[in-house]
Amino acid sequence: MRTLSCDESSPIDDIVWAFKLLLDKCDNNSTHIVLSKLRRIFGSKAVSELFTYFCLHGAATGWEIQRELKMAEATAYRALKQLSSLGFIVPALKVSKIRQSKGGPRPTVWALEGASQEEVARAYHDMRESRREADK
Repeated sequence: MRTLSCDESSPIDDIVWAFKLLLDKCDNNSTHIVLSKLRRIFGSKAVSELFTYFCLHGAATGWEIQRELKMAEATAYRALKQLSSLGFIVPALKVSKIRQSKGGPRPTVWALEGASQEEVARAYHDMRESRREADK
């Protein structure tokens, strides 16, 4: 069985192979759903960047996404809403209290569907650390 090479010299071959593998295992309706969701993810630069981030990290807060991806707040939350409505991410943890908060909604750790507890915990820890640095 062929494995994904991730060879920069043949990205088209890798994409075609991955799609063939995916589509061979799906019926027509499932194929339509997969392609529709991919179109909605990769039709927006912000949503595709965020989806990639979640695939690599598993979980994050809106604050971390803005900081790591250098994304405007409104753009980050719009992309989070899009991925949530597509069913790819879920709210995994609502942060109970932030010291020295000036109000506003409490942060939420968003996680890729099926993310591990470790990924959620790391996202929470990273958010707290970056907030401490910002408060200095």
